[in-house]
Order: sequence, then structure tokens, then C-alpha cells
Amino acid sequence: MKVDLHTHTTYSDGTLEPEELVEAAHRLGITHLAVSDHDSTGSLEPSRVKAAELGMTIIPAIEINTREEMSAVHVLGYFIDDKDDAFQKILDHHRSLRTLRAGMILEKLGKMGIKISISDFSHRKGGAAIGRPHIADKLREKGIVFSRQEAFDKFLAKGKPAYVFYEGPTPKDAIEAILSAKGVPVVAHPGYYVSPEAILELAKLGLQGLEVYYPTHNADQIGNFLDFAKKNDLLATGGSDYHGPGSGHERLGEMDVPEKIVEQILERKRKLFG
Repeated sequence: MKVDLHTHTTYSDGTLEPEELVEAAHRLGITHLAVSDHDSTGSLEPSRVKAAELGMTIIPAIEINTREEMSAVHVLGYFIDDKDDAFQKILDHHRSLRTLRAGMILEKLGKMGIKISISDFSHRKGGAAIGRPHIADKLREKGIVFSRQEAFDKFLAKGKPAYVFYEGPTPKDAIEAILSAKGVPVVAHPGYYVSPEAILELAKLGLQGLEVYYPTHNADQIGNFLDFAKKNDLLATGGSDYHGPGSGHERLGEMDVPEKIVEQILERKRKLFG
């Protein structure tokens, strides 16, 4: 059994189709794969179909981006009911906010002489979110930058000329949305931005765990996060945050996530919802 609990497809900011992601995971021996696109569950059904062919298990997941006050907290949700209509309406609203923000970013770029239209993204699948990485890809296609990272560094990151504040959900909203879909909410990549005090505050709102095993977490961070999770009865999850070839996030299956975490998440789900 090999586990990766954090991956993305073309339904958010990944570069692989869902079927391609599952095939890539299968080649690496991954048996349990969480497909966790930003604000979209459209990739789950095609992932399930391909996984069934290959004898793999798909863990239905989501990653919800929240508004950037000091820094943006991302909340992962595991074993969500992606068929829940109320939950899908929440995600629809989140995607509409992202599209609105994208339009404002494009307007800023236009004032700099860089012409990209929101219609340039019309080829994206229904239920797919539009975010800054997609605008970065357009900038790369136009030869203005060489990579997504350069696009963020020059134009899209906070403090850069085309940056627009994301008026999205709060971390509380994200946690409540995941719980409403009978999912288990976990804070993503806490080493980027989340203090222990902030995690405890989120736990009071219903957060159930933190992503301990992550590509940018060093050994000391992993050890500290593990101790913190154990002390506070929080799940210690992990994943590669794989976005596909050319994305800069390409370490699929490399995190050595303990296989027991899958059953631990399910146990927590049963404890929460019966």
C-alpha cells in the first residue's frame, strides 16, 4: 500500500487530465490516491473510472482556497460526499469568485499592454476553476515569461503589479463547507504560513488535522508537526501536492506517507458523522 493524499489535475491548476494522473500514480506503485483539486470535484468521477481499471483506490478530496488576510490558508477535505448538492453550490460560488478575480487580474495586465481575455479560458471543462496559475500559463504561451514561477514573481504574486486580493471564503467557511459534505478538514502545507496558535484556533472551528509530510517541510518541521499533532489529537496527513509535468510541483508519491493514515482519516470521519 502506497499513499499520496494531495494531487491536482486540469480541473484546477494541474497539467494532467484525471486519467493521466491516475496512470502516473499507478506506474509509481501508488494504491491510494487523493485527487484534491482547488474548489472543484469534477476530476473525481473520471479518476474513479480509471482507478477501477487499474485496481487503485481514489480518495475523494478537495482543496479550498481561502481569502488572504495575512496569508492564504488552504484547507484540504478528505472522504467528502462530492454528490452533495449544497456542497456543490458552495464550490460553484467559490469558482465564480475566482473567475471574478481572474477578470480583474486580466484588466490590470491589459493596462500594461498584455492582452489576455477571459474567453481565452473558455476551453476549460465545466466545473473547472480558473486561477492565477492558468493566467501564468497564458503569459508563458505568449512568451512573456518562461515559467509559472516567473509569472508570479513578475506579475501575479502579492505586491506585484497584477495582483488582486482574493475575496474568497474564510478558513472557517472552508472548514464548515467540508464538514457539511461529511468530509474531514485538514490544513494544507502548514509550513508555508500557519503558526501552531493558528492551527489550534482552526481546530476550535472543526479542523481535524494538518499536512505533516510535504515536499518543502524539512525533517525538523516534520518532527515538530508530528509532535504537535499527537499532543492535540490532530491527524498527521501528507502528500506531494503534485501538479504535473512543467508545474514545478512534480514529486508524485515521494512523501512516504504512512499507510495507516487512510484508516485514521476514516476513523475520524466515523467519529464525526457516525
